[in-house]
Amino acid sequence: MWGFPKKPTNPLTARERELEAELKRLKSKVERLAREEPVPAPPARETPLNPAATPRTFSRSISPGKPPPKEPVTTVPAPINELGSRKYDLLGAWRRLMNQVRGPTANNPRMARMLAAGSIHGLRPLRYERRVARNRFIALFVILLLILWGLGYTYMRNR
Repeated sequence: MWGFPKKPTNPLTARERELEAELKRLKSKVERLAREEPVPAPPARETPLNPAATPRTFSRSISPGKPPPKEPVTTVPAPINELGSRKYDLLGAWRRLMNQVRGPTANNPRMARMLAAGSIHGLRPLRYERRVARNRFIALFVILLLILWGLGYTYMRNR
């Protein structure tokens, strides 16, 4: 019997369903384990089993009985001026602007690489999709220029 044509299945949707099923299974396992009695942890030991294994630091320049010299601590000055307000950080502002322009990074870089390379069966590669979008933009831009040129030509001719 002839049936209606079925929509082809998307491999990403099928994989998403599999992962959601596994996530539900793991959540139910975690809930089941949380309901059980927790096993008390063994008490922590104050000293290690082998006292010879404790780390010790030695310095040849320090004689016994004298405390080690204090190292100078370098601190970065806070980005606050004399009046108590924040200094304007031009480099930081530029980085924030670039992060907003770039958008969020991919949560799954491996998936992004697979999409870009076209290695997922049934999906077109991202470079092909970009080329189609670029060609569509160029064609529509040329049509817009022709329309504007035609309007300008008729306006100047009828003047």
